[in-house]
Amino acid sequence: MSLLLKVGTVCVSKGRVIQIDGVSSISHVDARDMGSGEMISVPISQIESLPLPAHGQEAGTIHEAEWRRCTELAKDLSVYVDHRTVPRAVLAKLAERHGISTRQLQRIRAAFKQAPRASTLARTSGGRPRGLSRLDPRVDALIRHAIAKHYMLREQPPKEHVVVRVRSMARRLQLPIPSRKAILLRLSQELGAAADMAREGAPSARQKWRPRTGRLSVGKHLDLIQIDHTRADVMVLSEDRCAVLGRPWITLAIDVATRCVLGMYISMDAPSSVSVSLCIEHSALPKPENAGDPGVWPMYGKPKKLLVDNGKDFRSLALERGCDEHQIELAWRPVRTPHYGGHIERLIGTLMKIAHLLPGTTFSNIRERGTYDSEAKATLTLDEFRQWMTQKICRFYHQRIHRTLGLPPIVAWERSLTDAAGNLSSPPLVARPMEFRMDFLPFETRLVRRTGIELRGSRYWHDDLAPMLNSDGPVRVRYDPRDPRSVWVRRSDGVLVTADLIGGRATDPSCNRRLHRDTRARIDAETDKGFEVTDSIELNAKEATRQARRGKRLEKPSAVMCGAPLDPAAADPVTPPNRAAIRLEEWD
Repeated sequence: MSLLLKVGTVCVSKGRVIQIDGVSSISHVDARDMGSGEMISVPISQIESLPLPAHGQEAGTIHEAEWRRCTELAKDLSVYVDHRTVPRAVLAKLAERHGISTRQLQRIRAAFKQAPRASTLARTSGGRPRGLSRLDPRVDALIRHAIAKHYMLREQPPKEHVVVRVRSMARRLQLPIPSRKAILLRLSQELGAAADMAREGAPSARQKWRPRTGRLSVGKHLDLIQIDHTRADVMVLSEDRCAVLGRPWITLAIDVATRCVLGMYISMDAPSSVSVSLCIEHSALPKPENAGDPGVWPMYGKPKKLLVDNGKDFRSLALERGCDEHQIELAWRPVRTPHYGGHIERLIGTLMKIAHLLPGTTFSNIRERGTYDSEAKATLTLDEFRQWMTQKICRFYHQRIHRTLGLPPIVAWERSLTDAAGNLSSPPLVARPMEFRMDFLPFETRLVRRTGIELRGSRYWHDDLAPMLNSDGPVRVRYDPRDPRSVWVRRSDGVLVTADLIGGRATDPSCNRRLHRDTRARIDAETDKGFEVTDSIELNAKEATRQARRGKRLEKPSAVMCGAPLDPAAADPVTPPNRAAIRLEEWD
């Protein structure tokens, strides 16, 4: 849901109801306090829409088949969300497309207009959703395993071959035997570009499936955003400056139309769906950096389309559901086509060249680095590097003339927000920033216990969680890796509870738990030595017991008896495999 900052819009700022009177700058609007009648200047970052009752189900709890129905219906209804009335002929056509009556569609449209989110359209009753499988999950996994192993082959086996294979495997594993119809149904679901790639080869599949779209063309700001990761070419220190943490990872988002850096996330952790989600959050919401340095990073806004790499970090359920929930189109670059991400790749190259100016740089390769000791020269902590990179993006990259645009990205952004009459506008705000953050934050399932919620070595609690004690199952606990002081849990009645930190690892923020490479190597060496000694003790005892039971007197202790290490090849006896643990790959 978006909040248009136009004249007459009623919204909330820090608990006060205000009415927009006009946009005064990129970061502020003029507004009237509805309580006192006073005209005030309000930062855009402090504006939210009027509160509404809690909406339907959480996106992550909706079944896949029902979710597809909701997103398709939301896509059609979003076109008319701002229309007061819709012609009956149009409603009838939409109702027929989605298999519902016109009166049903009118009720659904009214609910969607109040809360234009895909999850609003989820059905909470009325029987099993269409497409929901009642097949045993083990049998379903077995069928999909057999399809991947025995159908996706260049030899192109027939479908009947998979049917016979699956039924035979089910009998041997003593699982319910699926029907031929159930197997063929799941086989048809797997057909597509990936199946043709596996069965027919890349050239044939590309000829059939690859679109011929020509060069990338973008109309205006927020139409297309590209996201990617890179490892920074610089070493950073721990907060106490006593250890070298290594090279941090940077996740960046670029607005293709204006070439502005829309979002950034920096961490020592390897790229994951968490870093992607946090970068999207930083892109869509007004920047927290503006609190200490007003107007330094004025770009924000919910993108219409995200173009990302094919890595597994861009294919998480939380990311896909979050984009569907807010009508953000998520697209993946074709495999082995780096030119599709040329804009973000060039941005990364530009910023890394700037980073080579920092003490502790690793340069681009070993030859450039030469005898330069990057670890010894490092001086910046991770937080200082984050601040340094923010300044270089906002006050260097954004201010320089871009070769393709012919003007600085900050000017391109301002012109994109200016209409033909010269009036400056602002991108629509995300109406409920907290809800938006929750839809993209990572989560783990935990039980609500009397001692609190235990997550990542810490405990959290709020009195509003008391009704969830002794519940039947775990709940989804959303967390922000950047701030371990709170976690969030949504109750069954839709209330979002913020649970605060009450104990555990996160209560001591000064404790540095990231180990230096030398410390890690020393610990690993001690662990390996321990295995060598204990293996030697076990083998010595085994040899002594064998000889004693044979009644042989040992004239003097041998090297083996004195604890000397034996042949390394004999120091780690092979453990028989556990046949009870059967993986999918070992089913057949």
